[in-house]
Amino acid sequence: MRSKTERITQGATWRTFALARAGLALLAGVLLASGCASTASKMASPYEIALTADKDVNPDVHGRPSPVQITVYEMKTSRTFEESDFFTLHGDARQALGEELIQAEQVILRPGESHTIRREGDVNARVVGIVAAFRDLERSQWRLVAPLPVPQNTNIYKIWQFSPNPETIHIGVGKQDIRVTDRERSWWPF
Repeated sequence: MRSKTERITQGATWRTFALARAGLALLAGVLLASGCASTASKMASPYEIALTADKDVNPDVHGRPSPVQITVYEMKTSRTFEESDFFTLHGDARQALGEELIQAEQVILRPGESHTIRREGDVNARVVGIVAAFRDLERSQWRLVAPLPVPQNTNIYKIWQFSPNPETIHIGVGKQDIRVTDRERSWWPF
């Protein structure tokens, strides 16, 4: 038979062990809950702008097709872009658009030519603005705004995280207009 002291010591050890276990479980639960709340973030969705010029694009005074300069603006909003005139945007877009502008890229398309601009995206970008420097600005639709793919939510507690597939925005550059002709995103997650 055990002595009274041994029984008291053994009981105290079991209580200490049980309290320590409960404390560790509580600490683990708190850390997990705070970890889930703090790891939520956004991942930019990559995209491509596929530009295709028609064969009769940007006719000169004799009706012959001519190259056209296209400028693509990645922006947070389109408000200032839509309120600005061609020459303001073409002159100094950074000053004209201010904080709305994330980045811009120019390309010259010849009649019948195609060009693709690939971007990793930006979590703050919501729209892309496109300007075509047509010869006859007054009789052309030289400006276009298209929404960008929405940034994806990510969390560290997921077993694996797929990078979003790029969305392709097809832009047709016509005789005197620019337009979205198609949008596509691969359904395959890899």
